[in-house]
Amino acid sequence: MKNISERKNAVPNSANFNTNGLRQCIGGISKKIFSSIPAVVMISAFTIGGLLISCQDKNNQRNQNNKTEVMQNNQEQKEGILKAINLYVESGKKGDGNIAKPAFASTATMSWSENGVLKSVPIQVLFDGFSAAEPMDANYTLTTLDVEGDAAIVRIESQFGPDKYADMFTLVKDGSDWKIISKVYQVKK
Repeated sequence: MKNISERKNAVPNSANFNTNGLRQCIGGISKKIFSSIPAVVMISAFTIGGLLISCQDKNNQRNQNNKTEVMQNNQEQKEGILKAINLYVESGKKGDGNIAKPAFASTATMSWSENGVLKSVPIQVLFDGFSAAEPMDANYTLTTLDVEGDAAIVRIESQFGPDKYADMFTLVKDGSDWKIISKVYQVKK
C-alpha cells in the first residue's frame, strides 16, 4: 500500500499544481534540446521558416488575386452567355423572331424528339414561329451553365405562355459575343 500512496504524491493534482515548476521543467528541456543543436543550424532553420512563411503569404495573395480574376472572367462570361438566352426569351415575349437572331449563329439548328423520332430544323424555323405567335408571358430559370474556354452549355427551364420546356443550348464565343449554335428542347408535361 505504501507504493500506491507514493505514486499518488508523485503526480501533481490541480490543488498543488505549480506553474513556476512547469516553466522550469520546460526551460530545462529546451536547454537540453537547443544546447545540442549548433547555433548555425537554429539560425538557418528560423531564416528558412521565415522565408517559407513569407513565400506562403505571397502565394496566398497571388492565389487570391487569381481567384478574383477568374471570378470576374466567369461573371463576364456568364453575362455574355445569358445575354443570348435573354434575347431568345425576349423574342418569345414580344412575338418577334428578329429579336432572337443576334443570339444565334446563322448555321444554328433546333432539335427535339417527336414520338421517338429525331426532328432537326434550321433555326429560322424558331424565328418564324416566334414572329407568327402573339406576344406572350415568357420566363426562364437557369439550371446549368458550364463553360470551358470559348464553349458553353446552358440548360434552362422555360415557360412560353402555358407551355413549359426544358431547353438546352450549346454556345460558342464569336469575337466578344456568345452565339447559340444549337437548341435542343423537350416539352414538359
